[in-house]
Amino acid sequence: MYFLSFEAHPKPAHPDYGRVDGAFAAVFVNESVADAAEAAARSFIEEAGWDVGELDASHPVELASFPPGDPSRERFEQALIDGIVVTFHQWPVGAPDHDAEDTDGSAA
Repeated sequence: MYFLSFEAHPKPAHPDYGRVDGAFAAVFVNESVADAAEAAARSFIEEAGWDVGELDASHPVELASFPPGDPSRERFEQALIDGIVVTFHQWPVGAPDHDAEDTDGSAA
């Protein structure tokens, strides 16, 4: 099983286009080869109506890494059944930049 993370933006035909600026796509793929996992993840995200950016993270994961009750454990287990599970952590148009500084001067 691989966990991958991408930044993605809705395509113009996506129903949330104009309201959602982007998302971090967190992906569990039931593949044992990194390249195959990335290809499956990219294909799924594209077919869901998103433009996929660069790969942010990719690494093999094991069920034991997630304690019972952890949402990631549930997603891992579902990927064992379905082959892939993608969670889109979206932000709206006009949301503050992730790299902006907070009012107290610390990095966001």
